[in-house]
Amino acid sequence: MRVLVTGFGPFLKTVHNPSARLARSCGQPFEILPVSYAEASSFLASLDPSSFDALLMIGVAVGRRRVMPERFGRNHRGKTPDVEGTFEEGPIDPDGLGFVTSTLWTPALLDSIGGIPDLSVSHSAGSYLCNFITYEAIRRFPDKRVGFLHVPPFKQIPFATQKRVLRKILAAIEA
Repeated sequence: MRVLVTGFGPFLKTVHNPSARLARSCGQPFEILPVSYAEASSFLASLDPSSFDALLMIGVAVGRRRVMPERFGRNHRGKTPDVEGTFEEGPIDPDGLGFVTSTLWTPALLDSIGGIPDLSVSHSAGSYLCNFITYEAIRRFPDKRVGFLHVPPFKQIPFATQKRVLRKILAAIEA
């Protein structure tokens, strides 16, 4: 199982994005993406589907206190601008489905990681770039295992703990 992991760079008041540090430390091929709608779209468009079996995208959710696999990507963008000042509030694709289901976070995989402390499943990736890339990646790569993982800031759950959780998740994905 070839897993590609992504994290994000700084944005808004998040100078050191925990997702970037986790992606760099996970022991898998990784990419760190700018928090930009255009860059996220370019990354997905340039990604060779033959180069990976699973795509695990990681982003920080400042208000959360747990590591959270996101079950769905919604066809919605909010009004918070990205690092380039871009935002288009409304649907990601006016003709698209209202939501798409992650192909990574299957019931079997969620059951296998269900006993991990500091982890709970989420049904809303929000309305910012995390949701955007989730929605777009699931649609672009329907034959791949694609999912998004929100992580809290390290002041909520320390880096070492989150790294252990991520390694358990990656082991379950690879199993």
